[in-house]
This record gives sequence, C-alpha cells and structure tokens, in this order.
Amino acid sequence: MYGGFEVFKIYLAVKLHFTTDSYDYHKYEGKVNCKLDTFTKRNDRYFFHKLSTRYNQNDILGFFVSNFLSDSNKWVGSLVRNDGQDVFTDWKKRNESFEYYFRSDCVHIFNDFNAKHLSFDDGFSVFGGQHPRFFQLVLSKKISYESAVVFNQILSYCKSWDKQITEQVVWPVHSKRLRKYEPFVKYNQTASKLILKEIFVK
Repeated sequence: MYGGFEVFKIYLAVKLHFTTDSYDYHKYEGKVNCKLDTFTKRNDRYFFHKLSTRYNQNDILGFFVSNFLSDSNKWVGSLVRNDGQDVFTDWKKRNESFEYYFRSDCVHIFNDFNAKHLSFDDGFSVFGGQHPRFFQLVLSKKISYESAVVFNQILSYCKSWDKQITEQVVWPVHSKRLRKYEPFVKYNQTASKLILKEIFVK
C-alpha cells in the first residue's frame, strides 16, 4: 500500500543515488534496505506521510529527482513547503515539453557563442584550465540540465573536462550531478539530433 513508508524508501534511494558513489538507483531498481520499524522511529516521518497525500506514485520519483538535482543537501521538511513544489513544477514542465525547451536552449547557445565570436567547438573547449563557455551557461542557469545531458550524450564532454578543468570545487560537483542525472532524462534522441543539426549546421 502506497503511503509514508513507501515515499521514504523512494526518497532514500534517490538521495543515495545523488549523494554517494556506491549506490545506483537504476542498477538496484530503487530498492533499499530499510525496515518499517526504523521509519516509525524517525522524527520526520510526518513529512513523508504528507508527501504521500500530495503526490501519487508516478510523480513522487520525479519530485525527489528534481529536488536532489537542484540541491542534494535539502532537508525533507523544506521539500514539503512551496520550494519543493516549485522545483518539481518547473522540472515537470521542462520534461513534458522537452523538445520545445531543448530547441530554445540550442538557440540561446547559438546566439551566445556568436555574440562572443566562438565557434561551436570553441564553446565546448577548455582554455587554460578554465570553465568552457557552455558550462558557464549551465552554471548561470541560462540553459537546463536536461540540455546539458543531451549535449554530453552526443559529445561526451564530461570525460575530457574532468581531465582539463583545473579547479576542483565547482566542476567536480556538476560533473557528478550530470552523470547521476543522465539515466533519469527521457527524450527522443532522433528529434533532438535534428534540432541540433537545424540550429548549428548552417
């Protein structure tokens, strides 16, 4: 029966996925070692019961994924409040209209690179160990994490950036986050590649 305990197990699985290297949500199919007795002793169990009445089984996974993507240190109590709902609503909107938002991001990237007189390759290149322009756009939230995942699946930029970017504070966090988020991103690859070709191949 769906309720607070089931919500807690999903929360725990998603949290472990995003915050540890040892747990993979998809590999373990979201299963975690957790006893009902342990859950009933938690002081925050009320929040999980509250979430079970607010979100159905289809939405609760997306709710936690979107919020851990946004901030992996969030306390469950803050998720129950409006900020958790707002993050989920924005995430759901982007994913339900994936191609629209991806096209919009591609146009923004194209215009930004042009304005800075950067070729497509230069926009993804690491110069002097510094953040590439594309990553700067991700950091400033000018383009979405979903689009960053699509570009990485096509260009595999994370692997080369891991070796070339010299700072070890900001990029490593986002590199891990991108890799952890990637399996959750569902989209039409053919349609996305056609959008890329349309905008960037002139």
